[in-house]
Amino acid sequence: MQTDNVFGPTIRMVATDIDGTIVPHGGTVSARTRDALAECVRTGLHVTLVTGRPPRWMPPILDATGFRGTMICANGAIVIDAATDEVVTVHRLPVPTVHRVVERLRERLSDVLFAIETPYSLRVESGYRNVRGRGRGRGRGRAEGLAPRSVAPESEAPRVEDLLDDEPIIKMVAISASLTPDELLVIGRDAVGDLVAPTHSSTGLALLELGPLGVSKASTLAALADSLAVDRSEVIAFGDMPNDVEMLTWAGSGYAMEGGHPAAVAAATHLAPPAGEDGVAQVLEDHLRAGGRISELSRMAAQD
Repeated sequence: MQTDNVFGPTIRMVATDIDGTIVPHGGTVSARTRDALAECVRTGLHVTLVTGRPPRWMPPILDATGFRGTMICANGAIVIDAATDEVVTVHRLPVPTVHRVVERLRERLSDVLFAIETPYSLRVESGYRNVRGRGRGRGRGRAEGLAPRSVAPESEAPRVEDLLDDEPIIKMVAISASLTPDELLVIGRDAVGDLVAPTHSSTGLALLELGPLGVSKASTLAALADSLAVDRSEVIAFGDMPNDVEMLTWAGSGYAMEGGHPAAVAAATHLAPPAGEDGVAQVLEDHLRAGGRISELSRMAAQD
């Protein structure tokens, strides 16, 4: 694991996670981070946000960063042009798969409850919000910075099966009050890993994120890079949680955030300072400076 900011091949693409990476837990995007990302865009680098957040959670991030490029949401299940709000790509969970996942996890976990994400709505089983709310009230689960003002579900029903229709499902979420996130992930991989792509990005509350099989931040980022004729060796990626592991492994330069989940740290080739210290900005500033492309604004920020 390298802790310095040494780049091998020329970097042409920057891919960064959001929560715990450019947004400290419960915080916001700093001016320094915003300026570093903007400077990358000005110098001709491709910059993309790669997040587990669904699209409905993105407006506060776009407002805080001024970002208007391509964003990969829901762990790779949907790609959106932030400038136009156009959906570029959708990977959907087939309804029969959703039924099988629900059946298997209910067999393994007596307290499991489900939610489903469509491109622009959240639908939940009865009781899901209560469990999630109780977990946060007990200090389980990190406080997300720059969250939407309202995260209320569009619809609720006694069983998730009653919430399925023709709208694409981009992610399922399973919640358990009796397990840790890592424990739930182990069960999820064992029970339904042949049907969907289980992962998590939670630090306390046991939330299992279930996406289309074979889809991850890495797979969708790889497709985007290929469309731009960018080789993986030319990509620098930042992340901090298990849902970043594949991306950090795939990118030529994978930076885990200091203090991140052990799985992310183990997958990365480099370690960046924590989000609270503008770690992504520090690495990008060093890269821009090494290429002689850092602006006076970024140079001033780097000296703060």
